[in-house]
Amino acid sequence: MKKIAITTMKLAAAAALVSSLAACSGLSRQQAHAAIGAGAGGALGYVLTGGPVGTIAGAAAGGLIGAGTR
Repeated sequence: MKKIAITTMKLAAAAALVSSLAACSGLSRQQAHAAIGAGAGGALGYVLTGGPVGTIAGAAAGGLIGAGTR
């Protein structure tokens, strides 16, 4: 049963990723950089802390840094 739940979660995450990428087609360059920075920062925050607080803080910091790049 656990294997089915994990597979279902992976499929749901993949579906969410595909739909979120489709929604990004009309973004400006600054918005796209902010989104990429938020994703990378959130991933890095999770890897470093292993919890939701680090993920949120990393996403916020990455989004700000990404929005500021040219």
